[in-house]
Amino acid sequence: MKQPSVNRANLPTAINNQSGAVLIVVLFTLILIMIVGAIAIKQSTTDLKVATADQVNKLLFQANDAALMKVEKEDRILSERRESVDTLKGYMSSSQREGHEVSFCVRPRSAKLFSILEISERNKSSELLTSRNNGYCNPQASDDYVSEGRVMTQMTFVRPVTVDDEGVFYKEVEGTLSNDFEKPETGGNVTIECTSFIGYVTSIIPALSQAPLGNSSNTGTTTIAGCLKQPRRGANNVDKCLTDLGVPFQTQQQTYLNQPVGVECISGS
Repeated sequence: MKQPSVNRANLPTAINNQSGAVLIVVLFTLILIMIVGAIAIKQSTTDLKVATADQVNKLLFQANDAALMKVEKEDRILSERRESVDTLKGYMSSSQREGHEVSFCVRPRSAKLFSILEISERNKSSELLTSRNNGYCNPQASDDYVSEGRVMTQMTFVRPVTVDDEGVFYKEVEGTLSNDFEKPETGGNVTIECTSFIGYVTSIIPALSQAPLGNSSNTGTTTIAGCLKQPRRGANNVDKCLTDLGVPFQTQQQTYLNQPVGVECISGS
């Protein structure tokens, strides 16, 4: 019986073709696995960034809220004991503070949060007063950090300038008397000054930024220390400087009204 003939010369070529097809399939499979893995890693990294950003925002908000509550409580307690410029409200309500901004660092180890010995003050022209230049936070000073050394909080209070179109009754109050004030002998209404000022509290986390920390001598906008020394008002302010440097921060604003006890201010200012 005649056996079928086999062309053995073509066998290596067929085997090579099969091996090449398998190699291509394996390569495509590996590429798909790499693409899926890269997408998964990118998604997990994005989720991690979102979670981290949320935690950072919560931490900064808590620091700001705690600073506002602390300074308000301290000022309320001191105001009940005595009327003095040693209190924040008394200092900002002074006629000499009109148009000024007062800044100080929240230092947990200090006996008082607000002290006229530890403030930095700018006048109406935004010029820093040499006699009041000890309040800005220093990123290289461990005592200037709160929340286990991660967060730094600085507060600034601005007394707006009174403009002419606010009217003659801007600083007057209604004639509501109380036992805290002596009734005028001639009768009628009593005029007591009402003042308002705006508080800004800014918390930052320097460790989450690549920006240089700087020190107490820096005044420019290339370091975190320099940013904290920028004016609160105007286009080139603290927030813009921190944003340009990519420093995680959060700023809250609060308006305060110094309203004498037992009277009601006519103006809402």
